[in-house]
Amino acid sequence: MTAEDQPRFQQVRDDYAALEPGQSDTWNPLVRDVELEHRVELLRCLAYALRASGRPHDELAVVDVGCGNGRSTRVYLDLGLTPGQLTGVDLRAGALALAATLNPAITWREVDHAPWPMEAGSVSWVSLCTVFSSIASAADRRHLAAEITRIASPTGQLFFWDRTHALDFAGGQPLVPTEWFDGFAVIWQADAVVSGYGGDTPTHRAWLLQRP
Repeated sequence: MTAEDQPRFQQVRDDYAALEPGQSDTWNPLVRDVELEHRVELLRCLAYALRASGRPHDELAVVDVGCGNGRSTRVYLDLGLTPGQLTGVDLRAGALALAATLNPAITWREVDHAPWPMEAGSVSWVSLCTVFSSIASAADRRHLAAEITRIASPTGQLFFWDRTHALDFAGGQPLVPTEWFDGFAVIWQADAVVSGYGGDTPTHRAWLLQRP
């Protein structure tokens, strides 16, 4: 069976069942230097992206896609947003259970098949943190991008933070979000170096896209 023949996102489910099963916290910055570097760079890039957005941060309605146990979602709290502005969505019930334990004030939702339980055009800011680099299936990437496009507001913005290239098992190709989000234009971009992943060359990139 090829990646295209599998049930939707089955490859992602299988990989994370091994990488971060149940309610475990595998990527802890206190025990992994590379994770510490990753979180510092994510915080830096997200802060500048929020500034570049040109919008008051207290007016944003954020959906963090592929939130896992809420690591990337909780970063928004450090930058001045409130739990009531945040919704984290993921495929994995165990990860979401841990997220809810760590911060029950944030809304956590398990999503599987489209449409998600959100109205079309209702989300002003969609966040994707290291999601596409783990998806091997081109069909799954298109499916995810279509659902994100559906829920984004007419002037919605998309924060896309990921490796510069997909992981080897997901194809290894360069990751350029405009390939999947053709209704969005790039308004800000920055490179980041997580040295534990590969020396001094950029390993990650942050994009801010907006519907024109």
